[in-house]
Amino acid sequence: MAEKKKPETEIKEKAIRVIWSSVEDLPTLYANNLYVSHSNDAEFHLFFGNLTPPILFGLDEDEFPKEVRVNPVAKIVVTPEIMERFVKAMNDNYEKFKNKREEEK
Repeated sequence: MAEKKKPETEIKEKAIRVIWSSVEDLPTLYANNLYVSHSNDAEFHLFFGNLTPPILFGLDEDEFPKEVRVNPVAKIVVTPEIMERFVKAMNDNYEKFKNKREEEK
């Protein structure tokens, strides 16, 4: 008895809009320090932190602190594909920012 062949299913592409929910309730955190690392080929880790510099006025050089601490405010983990898009978006946005500032001078 001959086996019945299953018909091959055709995969069609369909565009689906992505809509961001409201970001008004999202807390705004200030960061002046960034540390990026990656684990194998699986993901990138972005750590955002706030560094408050110590007051050194009036201190002798030998009184300067040996280290300062960064207070972490957020850790974001992304795939390599998202990191690539993130870097491109940051570069594009930064170029627009620089161009606008130059025009204002």
